[in-house]
Amino acid sequence: MAENLNVGMRIESNLSQTDNGVIEKYYYDNDPANCAIYGGLYQWKEVLQYVTTPGAQGICPSGWHVPTDTEWCTLTQYLDPTVNCGVNGWSGSNAGGKIKSTGTLEAGNGLWHTPNAGATNESGFSGFAGGHSSSGGTFSYSGYYGYWWSSSEFNSNNAWSRSPDFSYSSIVRGFNVKSDGYSLRCLQD
Repeated sequence: MAENLNVGMRIESNLSQTDNGVIEKYYYDNDPANCAIYGGLYQWKEVLQYVTTPGAQGICPSGWHVPTDTEWCTLTQYLDPTVNCGVNGWSGSNAGGKIKSTGTLEAGNGLWHTPNAGATNESGFSGFAGGHSSSGGTFSYSGYYGYWWSSSEFNSNNAWSRSPDFSYSSIVRGFNVKSDGYSLRCLQD
């Protein structure tokens, strides 16, 4: 997908998304305009519809699935062979720049803060800094970081994600708390 998923019903950011048969999402800063720009923010369990199978369809449309940590590795190493997929943290030299949309908020032509280091979007991914929500209901880092879930668990409390940053062209492979709300990009089967 070349945009963040935006499906489901908005709930208040201080509530947890639940296994109730309804896809639930957060709007960054509880503002519908932000959801139209950045897509929804989803907790990991909601993304996978309460299963733990890597590569599950989850909330993705039919014919699509939530990418695994290995599939994220394939993408980032294709863009930048120096990416080390065994590292928790920053890796590579320009995979983050190749998936970030170009332009800056300050110049009025982008969704990243200056300097939006290395942004070329040569992958066509068009990633932008949608920030995240914490389990306490607060929002952080819009304009600074983009966060996308994988369907792969690190452990029972954390799952793998990928995130570029406004000030670097490399990318972060991190394990993050499943109760945080992140963006989602689906991968076609």
